[in-house]
Amino acid sequence: MFKNLSFILIVMKLYFATGNTHKLEEARAVLSDYAITVEQLDDKGHEAKEATIQDVARTAAQRLAEKHKKPVIVDDTGVFFEAYKNFPGAHPRLMFELLGYKGLMKLLGERREAYFLCCVACCMPGKKPVLFEGRLDGRIAKKPADLRKDVMPYERIFVPKGMKKTISALTRVEKNKISHRAAAFRKLGEYLA
Repeated sequence: MFKNLSFILIVMKLYFATGNTHKLEEARAVLSDYAITVEQLDDKGHEAKEATIQDVARTAAQRLAEKHKKPVIVDDTGVFFEAYKNFPGAHPRLMFELLGYKGLMKLLGERREAYFLCCVACCMPGKKPVLFEGRLDGRIAKKPADLRKDVMPYERIFVPKGMKKTISALTRVEKNKISHRAAAFRKLGEYLA
């Protein structure tokens, strides 16, 4: 029955160190196109507050790959407001928790250009991590949208370049076509393919 089979499909499994289900589902959706399955690894560990997002991703991926003896991926993402150098940068969640939408809007004033930068590090046990980046340029809206939708906080205020609506208004399929995280995971998928 399988005599004429000219190829064998090999499925790779990676372990994504994240507690964020939104990130996990996005990684699974993108990497499934490359026959890569993604399992959650609930062990994010300590992040150095002063490190860059690149260093956080690399260091965590290598540490966790060695600890768990599995191929590990780590995503560290920052959002950067052009009006301020490296702000909120590597600490978007902390800044949102401290300032909320009202505080962030007050800080921005009229200069609202911004971008997301996602760094995905992949590390096999005993190897050095490999890093992939994705960037999404845009602007911060004047007010948050879709407050009842189950999305990440900055998705309610970030309008991608060339669009009129926030990320929160996009379907998951639409978002995965343009997002910074999807871009980084596509690069990883192409590298492993």
